[in-house]
Amino acid sequence: MISRTPKPRGPMRTAGVLAASAALTAASFAFPAVSAHAAVGDLNCTAEGALAFVPPLTSNAGVKVNASAELSKCASANGSRITSGTAGATGSATAGSGAPCALLFTASGTGTYNWNTGEKSRFSFTVNTDPTKGTVTLSAKVTSGPFKGDMSTFAGAATPNADCAGKGLSKLTVRGTDLFA
Repeated sequence: MISRTPKPRGPMRTAGVLAASAALTAASFAFPAVSAHAAVGDLNCTAEGALAFVPPLTSNAGVKVNASAELSKCASANGSRITSGTAGATGSATAGSGAPCALLFTASGTGTYNWNTGEKSRFSFTVNTDPTKGTVTLSAKVTSGPFKGDMSTFAGAATPNADCAGKGLSKLTVRGTDLFA
């Protein structure tokens, strides 16, 4: 005779689901490193930034997203004078039926890089953290200004707001590198 342990119900089951959700919220998500080889004219920078979701992103919802980033310690193979910059962007984000705190969402929009030289580059961005929706990426296509035509690809860690499980995804902090190729 096989004995089975009954599944928890009611408050015990709810507590288990909340604990699992909190564990996912506390964990960081990693955007994969790019395998591209930098060519002459490309730029590689340290990047720190955030995506802010208004209102907080919840399951099966679409919201506005505001993104900002600081790029520093930039190096270029072509002798570019660009060594740092900032980025600002706006767009929209959508979460699927899974918990957005598990970092499964897509976002897109447009923005501007402001370089230390006073120059500006415009870009369109895409974020996809859901492997069922395609390649997992945080990238931008430069559409004007320095590096026009380059794809900027972020590789590094992303961490959601600590209270995501109870309030939704309001902020995603990112740290890593940004490669323009």
